[in-house]
Amino acid sequence: MLALTSTPLHSRTSIVPRASTHTAYLVGDDGVATWSEIHAGAWIGLLETHKRLTRALDSELDGRYGLTLSSLELLARLAAAPRRCLRLSALAAAAGLSLSRVSRIAAALEQRGLLTREPCGDDARAVEARLTPAGLELMRAAQRTHFESVQRRFFDQLSGDELEALAAAFTRLAPRAADDCME
Repeated sequence: MLALTSTPLHSRTSIVPRASTHTAYLVGDDGVATWSEIHAGAWIGLLETHKRLTRALDSELDGRYGLTLSSLELLARLAAAPRRCLRLSALAAAAGLSLSRVSRIAAALEQRGLLTREPCGDDARAVEARLTPAGLELMRAAQRTHFESVQRRFFDQLSGDELEALAAAFTRLAPRAADDCME
């Protein structure tokens, strides 16, 4: 639920999550649940921040480079890979995208001359994507723009303490997530 309802507090049942001193959500007499104010701020704030940032970042990348966040991620993962080459299935797994989506993105990037797709030498059923010099050049430019935009739109909006708290929380909730993105 995105909004708190106007159900009076006396007619709500509190649900207290394990290992927390805050009530996560309230259930009204009508059976409708709403987040507590602090949980709504945290959860809905996370979702809305992610939605707004990804829309803005996607729009900027598309307008300047004709890329989406997903296509930039695939190009960046290829740039970081040995020989700038990965199987599409490995690329999909690393990016957390379906193989069919990665295949569609790779086809569009191939049409632009940013990567090539070839059958794997050791498994004819598998396909490898290889970053081209043009793909590497575009990825570097788009990545600079992307990092500057994330800095301006996200990191510059946080104090040092807020950034440390977010990093601690998300590192605990998603251990090694940053490591996986930096491989």
